[in-house]
Amino acid sequence: MARLNVLPADVVTRVSEYVPEIVAYVEKIIENGYAYTTSDGSVYFDTKAFESNPKHFYAKLVPEAYGDSESLEKNMREGEGELSMTADRLVQKRNPSDFALWKSSKEGEPFWESPWGK
Repeated sequence: MARLNVLPADVVTRVSEYVPEIVAYVEKIIENGYAYTTSDGSVYFDTKAFESNPKHFYAKLVPEAYGDSESLEKNMREGEGELSMTADRLVQKRNPSDFALWKSSKEGEPFWESPWGK
């Protein structure tokens, strides 16, 4: 980073230090109708609900893909990675473009308590 003339960070934190704030933020997104929980305790952002609000459109980051669901899904696969597109995850998601805000832990994985489970 020094070779790019990027200054070193003044503070280094861990995401685990902010789990209560993250949970509160995800709860607010659910309250606003833009996220949903699944039976396994995961929470997904609902891209279709977001898109249905006339003030928003999901393709803001890829404007050329607006209205092109095939292009959006391709970009989503590239962002999440093909390995994350397993059958069990696709069954839980309402739409292929929805993405995880909170993932439930699997047996043996680290976890944090949340209103949706571990």
